[in-house]
Amino acid sequence: MMLIPISYLNAYVYCPRRFYLECVRGMYEDNVYTLEGREMHRRVDDPGKQAVPLRKEDRIHRRSVWWSSERLGVTGRLDLLEEDGTGCLYPVEYKKGKAPKGRDPWLNDQIQLCAQALLMAENGLPLPPAGYLYFVGSRKRVEVRITEELCAQTREVIAACRALLDEDTLPPAVDNRNRCFGCSLLPLCLPEEEEVLAGHKTNARRILAQRLDQQSVYVDRLGARVSLSQGMLQVWAPGEERLGEASLEQLQELVLIGPVQVTTQVLHECCRREIPVHYLTLYGRYLGTTAPAFSRHSLLRRAQWQRHFDPERSNEIARDIVMSKLTSARTLAMRYLRDERSEEDVQAFRQIKDLIRRCRDCSDTEGLRGLEGMGTRHYFQCFPRFIKPRLRETFQFQGRVRRPPDNAVNALLSFGYAILAKDCMGAAARVGFDPYCGFYHVMKYGRPALALDIMEYFRQPIVDSAVLGAINNGVFTLRDFMAYQGTCYLSEKGRKKFLAQYEMRKKDHVSHPVFGYRLSYERMIELQLRILGKYLLGDLDKYVGFHIR
Repeated sequence: MMLIPISYLNAYVYCPRRFYLECVRGMYEDNVYTLEGREMHRRVDDPGKQAVPLRKEDRIHRRSVWWSSERLGVTGRLDLLEEDGTGCLYPVEYKKGKAPKGRDPWLNDQIQLCAQALLMAENGLPLPPAGYLYFVGSRKRVEVRITEELCAQTREVIAACRALLDEDTLPPAVDNRNRCFGCSLLPLCLPEEEEVLAGHKTNARRILAQRLDQQSVYVDRLGARVSLSQGMLQVWAPGEERLGEASLEQLQELVLIGPVQVTTQVLHECCRREIPVHYLTLYGRYLGTTAPAFSRHSLLRRAQWQRHFDPERSNEIARDIVMSKLTSARTLAMRYLRDERSEEDVQAFRQIKDLIRRCRDCSDTEGLRGLEGMGTRHYFQCFPRFIKPRLRETFQFQGRVRRPPDNAVNALLSFGYAILAKDCMGAAARVGFDPYCGFYHVMKYGRPALALDIMEYFRQPIVDSAVLGAINNGVFTLRDFMAYQGTCYLSEKGRKKFLAQYEMRKKDHVSHPVFGYRLSYERMIELQLRILGKYLLGDLDKYVGFHIR
């Protein structure tokens, strides 16, 4: 029998859905409150002091005492087991924040403390008459009486948790939606988005929690070295000239482009903090990632593989991907050609719209690939005139050429798509997917099919828009490129310029076409993967993709 951690009892009383996501699906996400709580517990959870008796004035303290009970079906670690001068033992649970004034502590905290007291009794100690909640914010203890009524209530909560584990069904969201604002699992739970997709409301409140201000660090200097010193990443050029530094606390990912060295200490610390380190060639080709331990969300990956091997249902997702991509392409083309729209352009827009309509009736993935190819050809036929007339001679574009890119525009697009694929790959792994198992792109050795699937939603909004915006605003000149035997490369200076433009574009906010709220493109990528995950797990009846309006 699986023993339920007593901290999950607290989660169940707060919100049964939170308990299910944490305990059954193993999902977890930090926010500012959980980070504060973990920092507060660092002293209590010191491995060198576990259960070691330490005298403090007339009391004896034992920290981080771990007990289990098969009969109760729970396990847990007491923050502090205190013994007073009379020999009476009782639990003390640490909580961040300030002690409540004029009211009792929250029921979820009382249940957690009572479960600790019951664990003491199950392990041969007398049931304490009371326990204490210690609030670090006000440095004050609040007594909680361990009454028969509270014990019965705690046992009922344990039984309800056990029933939910056996039932294995995602509970509905709590009615008191204010609880969601402080919940770290909100970006995974998405209760407002569920209601919108179910047709119960029109727009979702943007209660998707904001991540801490984090940043990506790119290192592309030839021969550079990345080291670690006092929690700071330091980047050194050959000759030991320091190029810059970044705090690990605010680091989202580290991207190494070309021959850049990184120390073992940096890799260890990045793995410990779940910060991926990506490796790209100088030409932007994705090589691989040093990632933290693989996501524990095995249920999601099982659902992903089951759907992959179901052609009919897999085609539903592929259809949405192609329709969304063509919709974004048509919208972007109409925006850029607003002032010089020819009859051929209008015809191209109609043809793309007709292809989108035909996608709805297409029942096989091969057919979708054909429709997507035709739509993309119409889009890139218009693409040269997205560039301002005075710059078209400098940045010529006759069509998409990928391997290798033959001119500056293709070099920018290829580099941008490689960076976007890297971002989608990292987001898919972070959510818990297998990035190599997709629904639209063919599975092939080394091809991150799911990352490429998700990337289709964001090619035009992020990469194409960033490239066109940079060219039209005069960010690039031909000196930012190198040509060799028919292949065009970005120079080191050109790569720096593009990465700055790309990161700025990712931070831009845009309205979601279905939920209505505004998010950065960076968060939209992760949100799209979360929506896909909930659809695959059966939490949503309908899957919707992202496209610009």
